[in-house]
Amino acid sequence: MATKHVDNPDNPEVLAVVLLPSAAERRRREVMLARLMLLAADIVLSGDPLGLETGRDLIREVEHTFPELAIQRDNL
Repeated sequence: MATKHVDNPDNPEVLAVVLLPSAAERRRREVMLARLMLLAADIVLSGDPLGLETGRDLIREVEHTFPELAIQRDNL
């Protein structure tokens, strides 16, 4: 015997609630990511090696800007 919520597409089961960032927060994140990409490109184009410490710093900055990425990486 099937339950009502499975048979009724007009009443879907809610499995989780996800908070989405505001438009201003998304824009701030995009700008920060663009700055990090420019920094990495500048280092590489200047002929300097990126280096392990610089790579780690860039990853830390990305995880600070997008904390959900750090959570996903920790779950791997």
